[in-house]
Amino acid sequence: MPEALMAEINTAICNLEYARATVLLESTSPSSSSSSVSNDESSSAQPQFDARKADQAYKAGCAALAAGKLDEAFLSLNVSLSKCPPDQTSAVAKLQSLISLTSQQLHKPTN
Repeated sequence: MPEALMAEINTAICNLEYARATVLLESTSPSSSSSSVSNDESSSAQPQFDARKADQAYKAGCAALAAGKLDEAFLSLNVSLSKCPPDQTSAVAKLQSLISLTSQQLHKPTN
């Protein structure tokens, strides 16, 4: 029972982090002007997945992890997750795992 609860909590956290990363990505994107939003209504209904951008953000996240920059790694990994095509299930699972581990390290009390 506690494991199921923890899994639910982890899923909720991942969903929240995914939503935050998506909002952050959209707010910092150079093409996120009001004109580009009104140009294509159908694209706004579906998330914009981009494997190349997901890969770039993943590599940046790994580099940040290696450099000990957990905040930067956390952000980059969440951007990667938000851009990762959902049919890439192993990549999504790997990103969720890395995000979870990074989050745990960020919230770990320092002695």
